[in-house]
Amino acid sequence: MVSRWSPSQKYALQRSQGRMSHAKIIVGIEFNSRSRIDNKYSIGLTQEWIDYRMSIFMKFTFQSLKKQTNPHFTALIQYADDSVNQIRKALEKYEPLPSHIQFIPRSHFHEFICHHINGYEYFYFVRLDCDDTYHKSLIQQLSDYQPKKTTCALINQSGYLYDFTRNRVVPVYFPSPPFYTLIYKTQDYLKEQKLFAGGHGAVIKLNHEILSKSGNRNYMIVVHKRNTLNQNLLRGRRFEEDPAKVAKILDQYI
Repeated sequence: MVSRWSPSQKYALQRSQGRMSHAKIIVGIEFNSRSRIDNKYSIGLTQEWIDYRMSIFMKFTFQSLKKQTNPHFTALIQYADDSVNQIRKALEKYEPLPSHIQFIPRSHFHEFICHHINGYEYFYFVRLDCDDTYHKSLIQQLSDYQPKKTTCALINQSGYLYDFTRNRVVPVYFPSPPFYTLIYKTQDYLKEQKLFAGGHGAVIKLNHEILSKSGNRNYMIVVHKRNTLNQNLLRGRRFEEDPAKVAKILDQYI
């Protein structure tokens, strides 16, 4: 589903009638939202780049979202406004997206968030890259978890690294990786309409708790031929290469 609809600010800010639900979970994903014709990410506006990235998204990230054991969340995938036609063309090759997984223009991202969180006491913003995955139980874990009142973030430190090209996997641990959930009071967010912009390395400096401390490996980084920054993560690690064992691990995520 590619959407260009923008809920009015009045509707976005009005309170739902009845008792407020506890928390709305939104998975926020950037697709090519940083791409502009005149910046270093301009390649993200080309059909070739979008088609390739969409193939990775559909094979991994979408499957992770689709197969969550708890479907009570909304995934908002941001695309550059100038690429709406290319995004539509790329999506035509795949099955229609369920209503809770939406491609939306970057310019309306915060309006969509306001629309979806209206009527909830808290808002959980779950960060995910468009070529990575979460464990199928991640949303359920978030729904069950009772953070302290002062907690601003839930961090997943333990996960897996998957080398797509060679079909091998290895456990990994990072103190403050880009797999975290930010917790907001809905009314505070509706007033400011801003997300924490300090980057994943700074999330651990917030009041936080570790969601994966019980031994859960809650994420899987997918290294493929075109995400060059992650290629360095492959060095010096002892991978599991047995196909059956790799498949068993992948099944937990996709």
